[in-house]
Amino acid sequence: MNCPSIDANAEFYIVDLRSKWQKRPYISFWRPGSAGYAYPLIWAGKYTKAEIDRHASYFSRRDREQLRFPVLCVEVEKLAIQTPADGLIDGNSGPVVLNTAKIRLTLKLHRYLPPIKADDELSAAEQELRP
Repeated sequence: MNCPSIDANAEFYIVDLRSKWQKRPYISFWRPGSAGYAYPLIWAGKYTKAEIDRHASYFSRRDREQLRFPVLCVEVEKLAIQTPADGLIDGNSGPVVLNTAKIRLTLKLHRYLPPIKADDELSAAEQELRP
């Protein structure tokens, strides 16, 4: 999803789909200030389009071990369930997003591809994210 009509203040979650996390029960999202990871959306950071556009290669990355990208908060929230399985998260905090192949694909289809500046250097793996 690369829509120039998205408002600069639109909010995104950063989805982190590391290959070693595929068997975890929920999708991991970046916490505020890029400070760690969280399953519950209430613990996840929200990042503006303007912030993501300024640091495009930081917020969007793909290589052998990592796949991370921004998705509009409203799109992620449509996929969330309110209550996680009992005992997996402190205080059973939700909402969370189930980690299934279908949901991973849906998130990838809704990812935001920030514009890359001409002077940005991209690895071959990062270029694969480009449409």
